Amino acid sequence: MNKPWIAIVSALVSSASGLLACSDNGASQGPEGEADSATADKDGSTGTDAGAGADATASDSPLEVAASPGLDGGDASAIDSSFDSAASPGLDGGDASAPATPRLLLSYNGSTSSELVAFGLQSGTIDGVYVYPDYIGATSVTPAAPWVLEQSTDIVGRLDPARPWVVQSSFRVALGDYAPDAGFASAYSDPLAVVAAGTKAYVLRYNRNTIAVIDPSQVVDGGAPASTIDLSAQVQAAGDGYVEMSGAHYDAPSKLLYVLLANIDRFDVAADGYTQLCSATHPTLVAIDTTTDAVVSLGDAGTRGYSLPGYGAVFGAAPMVYDPPNNRLLVLETGCKTAEADGGVGPIAGRGVVSVSLADGAAQTVLDLTSAAYPSGIYYLDAHHTILQLDTAYTWDPTTSTLGPAIANAPEAFDVDPNGNLVGVTQTATADGGAGEWLVVSVNPADGGTATLGANPFPMGDAGVGPGYLGGAQLWPAP
Repeated sequence: MNKPWIAIVSALVSSASGLLACSDNGASQGPEGEADSATADKDGSTGTDAGAGADATASDSPLEVAASPGLDGGDASAIDSSFDSAASPGLDGGDASAPATPRLLLSYNGSTSSELVAFGLQSGTIDGVYVYPDYIGATSVTPAAPWVLEQSTDIVGRLDPARPWVVQSSFRVALGDYAPDAGFASAYSDPLAVVAAGTKAYVLRYNRNTIAVIDPSQVVDGGAPASTIDLSAQVQAAGDGYVEMSGAHYDAPSKLLYVLLANIDRFDVAADGYTQLCSATHPTLVAIDTTTDAVVSLGDAGTRGYSLPGYGAVFGAAPMVYDPPNNRLLVLETGCKTAEADGGVGPIAGRGVVSVSLADGAAQTVLDLTSAAYPSGIYYLDAHHTILQLDTAYTWDPTTSTLGPAIANAPEAFDVDPNGNLVGVTQTATADGGAGEWLVVSVNPADGGTATLGANPFPMGDAGVGPGYLGGAQLWPAP
């Protein structure tokens, strides 16, 4: 996705920034656009030298700062080749069976480079920083390891579980399938998530119709995917030429990987040029047999998948969650604006939470959010407790059709820990109403009780390195 304008607008944009979809006032949350043709390569990269990482030695900080390891001829020795694929490394080189230190992985995106900050929840300070030459980036967490997503340069890097600011292995997922004339083309594939399934990892690419399949046990520098899975047969005629893969859930018993396809039409916007209108498309859920990597038939003859009501899907780390007691997926949808006969823009439609049964594909809207603020994440606690991130965080009992109360003091970007607390970052205000310092906080959703865990977690942002924005927050190990 092309997101440079977001960085100019505000440093307070949350982790959901980037999806072309309507906000409360009809504005998009970060429209897709053409990449800069002067820098775009035909293979899908943007022309940015992925090996031109920031000079870690230039910092006077005592923090451990790891620069981009130097793909395409860079110093491959910068990648930690001691990774043992059979076991996760222990703390500080200790027992491999020792649990990983709990950390909050924070992404801050600047105008030309980004940083991943590993904030220690036990140390109360920054444990390490990874700087990379990409103006958009985020993280993705799998059970065995966290990953960094360098999105406009088509790089995904497996991070050291014990030191999640050190890239152990990296893969280039451009795949050479950039087609400028094929629908809503973008010069980079925008890797959105890495999903583990057995011995494989699947890289979802929002701006392409092909999944990159990689071997996460490899230690490589800019390695190539082992194989690919073509989802172009799932493109809908009324869409923009792409399926917009938005999230996935791996069902280990069946060895099926369920992939959520937003199937929006990014061309279908209002006269203002950016307000997303409702198109004659619908989200779908398709399944991949991970033993063969073949798309399997689920139901609808036209898509071989399950059709979902509503429109779109949240762009980011938390578009859907699995509800084990009911064997269903809960999908958070952004909705769209309806078009009036006179060319004007009508009310929001198709925004809410959709339940999809994995037993028979029955799909229904279980929570209507058309009168709510723009959604950006859904977090599952148990059968009766789910948290939705809208303009702020709200509680919701997924056995009901009514949104619960807002959570007081909710962070601007967060993840949910095993105790149900919101762990994330919030920015204070100065006495004159300006932007103050960033705080790392833990918030109890029941009463809004807040514990401050640390402050100033963004070295690059604090140094004023150009305009920037918050790219996301995820806990490692995964809750």
